[in-house]
Amino acid sequence: MNITKLTRVALLIDGMVVFHGLKEDPVIASFKNLLQKTGSIECDHTEVYREYHHFCSLATQVHWPEYLWDRIIRDENELTRQVTQYRGGHVPELRKLVGRDLLCWREIAQLTASDIKDVILAQMENHEVDHPGLWQEAPLAPQSWPTWPDFADRRTKVQGRSKVTSSKEENYAENYLQTAQRTLKESLRGGSADEMVDALLAYYQDMGTGLFNQSMAIKWGGDTGRLEGVKSDPMRKGQLINQEREQGIVLENTEFFLNGYPANNIILYGNRGTGKSSLVKALLQEYCERGLRLVELSKTDLQDYPKIIRLLGKQPLRFIIFIDDLSFEDTESDYKNLKTLLEGGLEGKPENVLIYATSNRRHLVRETFGERQGDEVHRQDNMEEKLSLSDRFGITVTFPTPDQAGYLKIVAELAAQEGLQIPQEDLRQQALRWVMNHNARSGRTARQFVDFLRAKQKAILEN
Repeated sequence: MNITKLTRVALLIDGMVVFHGLKEDPVIASFKNLLQKTGSIECDHTEVYREYHHFCSLATQVHWPEYLWDRIIRDENELTRQVTQYRGGHVPELRKLVGRDLLCWREIAQLTASDIKDVILAQMENHEVDHPGLWQEAPLAPQSWPTWPDFADRRTKVQGRSKVTSSKEENYAENYLQTAQRTLKESLRGGSADEMVDALLAYYQDMGTGLFNQSMAIKWGGDTGRLEGVKSDPMRKGQLINQEREQGIVLENTEFFLNGYPANNIILYGNRGTGKSSLVKALLQEYCERGLRLVELSKTDLQDYPKIIRLLGKQPLRFIIFIDDLSFEDTESDYKNLKTLLEGGLEGKPENVLIYATSNRRHLVRETFGERQGDEVHRQDNMEEKLSLSDRFGITVTFPTPDQAGYLKIVAELAAQEGLQIPQEDLRQQALRWVMNHNARSGRTARQFVDFLRAKQKAILEN
């Protein structure tokens, strides 16, 4: 490795066209600064020492060069803008530019700490150095400078193990995302320019662009005013027992949605702990391979709904906006705004967006007997206005509280899924005592009880 090579790589970063914005990234900027200082004819070795260790610290924290590939994949640029504008079009006018940039990034990613240290050592041997004795012994001697780990190799091994391991708590959606990213990175590291571009465009088509191809579950940050990725819940529909009827309705509607057929917004209504929210979360694990994503929206941020659907409508994915525990007091007027947002506004909802909301109230807005018997002249109109909100959701799915037999069935099946070796009668008696001493009968209570048994058995085995 020689100085010319380092100068070349630094210039490659400055010469990006489509991925030009990445050079402003603080880690990439630090890497470029290190290369420029190391490749300078009038090299200041004290400055090089500082820059090298500064970048080494950053590289270790962010997992370089994996970080570089991740930044490339989620970068927002002219390519991603055209992909979203034309819904996955081939953008032929950008292909050569994108291919050129990707080949340059590959060369940048392949530069190692050893390459840089070799150049510094050669410089010290061939040029006068201030305080030469200072750089001859560890830890200041270049050959003893630390090297950032090869995180690409470590990640491949870890992911390979997780793919083989079977676990009830395995997050299928997250594993699917990681597998897609790993496959893309393999193409970017070893393919031709055309193969790299094809792989990147295919990834955008299947996984979306920007934040959307980095996170399967997304949350709207009302304080920040932007979408943020969160780790998805690993819940699977098979873990939700005694929900056959409810699941059938929700899954059928979701299938219609994913197939591009007309589909309805859904209200999932029932008492707490009956599995309403869990079922919505489980949809992501069930349908992530078909382009479904969940976007959580708080009731307090409903005014941002128009902004959110404009962002989602550009993507080649399908989104369920999930509003948990949606209900309004009779003194709140926000429900009127929600009615307009759902159906009555001038701006239509994109065809790739649905709303699934959970509620403990069938009609969402609190209603009193006093209103029904009040002295308002048009009280029927007032009542109809409140009831009409739930009508904007085409489907209402009711989740009943399980009776004792239903509760025990849930406990028995969850215990079997977890491999708990407990006599059935003993399990039954403990489950009934748990209900008496804790919460009411529900799927959530059953799950809490089984988790307690798992912890108890684990503690016994470890002791």
